Amino acid sequence: MNAREHCGVFGVVGPDSTKLTFEGLKLLQHRGQESAGISWIDGDRIQTRKGLGLVGEALDPKEIGESLFSIGHVRYSTTGSTTLQEAQPLDDGFIAVSFNGTITNHFQNGDFSTDTEFILSFLRNQLSQGRSLESSARAFMDVADGAFSLLVLSSKGEILAMRDPRGFRPLVIGEIGDNKVVSSEDSAIKQLGGRVIGFVHPGEIIKITRDTVVRERVSSLPTTTCAFEYIYFSRADSEIDGISVYASRIKLGELLARNHPANGDVVVPVPDSSRPIALGFSRTSGIPLEEALVRTISSKRSFIMPSDEKRNEVLKEKFGIVEWAVRGKRVVLVDDSIVRGNTMKRIVNSLRSAGAREVHIRIGSPMIRFPCYMGIDFPRRSELVANIGDERAIARELNADSVEYLSVEEMVQAIGRTTLCKACFTGEYPLKGKYDLSALESVFAR
Repeated sequence: MNAREHCGVFGVVGPDSTKLTFEGLKLLQHRGQESAGISWIDGDRIQTRKGLGLVGEALDPKEIGESLFSIGHVRYSTTGSTTLQEAQPLDDGFIAVSFNGTITNHFQNGDFSTDTEFILSFLRNQLSQGRSLESSARAFMDVADGAFSLLVLSSKGEILAMRDPRGFRPLVIGEIGDNKVVSSEDSAIKQLGGRVIGFVHPGEIIKITRDTVVRERVSSLPTTTCAFEYIYFSRADSEIDGISVYASRIKLGELLARNHPANGDVVVPVPDSSRPIALGFSRTSGIPLEEALVRTISSKRSFIMPSDEKRNEVLKEKFGIVEWAVRGKRVVLVDDSIVRGNTMKRIVNSLRSAGAREVHIRIGSPMIRFPCYMGIDFPRRSELVANIGDERAIARELNADSVEYLSVEEMVQAIGRTTLCKACFTGEYPLKGKYDLSALESVFAR
């Protein structure tokens, strides 16, 4: 997989607020590695600290004050660039915004370099007209199109948690001791010893103060949660709207083996998210699984890198090969998806250099043929390897003996819910507005 996803958010109301937000961001690090930041209330103002890199590199806990209220963010950029100015949260001293998704129509609503700037500006303008934060949030939900799982911190002592009406991105509410917590994924809450209360529903705004949690469903559209949260982005120990990510990935692999078999001697997963898919494939096919690809400890997820040059630098040092496990064997190489094909082609060539006799690629998702405008930084259509031709043409491009993907119907069956966004596979975008897709591609694609 060589894609990028728009960020992770974490917020806390309670006596351990800033400490838990810092720890929660580390547990969401897989969702963004370009920058990290935390905002908290200091007196009657909001303070923010943020920096570039991983959480431990970007933030010094000694520089983060104690507070009952804080929100945090780990980021990679679907819009804007990798600079400290674009790092989140963004604040104006009175409200701070931490955001996961893409506001598809933000470029139509003013000259903003990022959609997060649009959110902050919109809410600030609403508040300046005397509206409450909740009323401002309702107005934003009416205007905004696209994906947003969003935390808003107010210097008055409240956090709003919002999820867009279609529920593209996950958002979860829970408790850790005496603290109320909101997180992009429930796994972070559970790992910190907390209890999950439930999911923020699509179109819902939740107001959290020191003493109260008030839930309000303000908008309703057919739910279309991003399929890639199950296939790749979310941690395997997470649940999204009550469905286990791990179980979904196992079933993806089972269907892949049943409907797209390969004559092989070993099944080799591409670490890390494809491991359960490969396990399902191995169990169903009876072909033993070998961990023949070893991810280097220092490597970052290549989808995080902001340019092809940086991505290729990471790919060179990303995996080691266990030659003993593949020499002279027919390898069934299992991955969750292929975007550009850079990673996959390099892995196939490395396996052949290590002595693999054949390499058959099996992919636990359909072909990615279209860009995403709801929070994933897939490239232009011309850069997607699926658009060079059929599976035989893709196999030739990747130097593989064969390539097969799941169908859209098989993917839906494996995940176990029909309410999924499948736009990157089908080109059917579940947005409120109608857009010139070529214009969107020029705005969003790198």
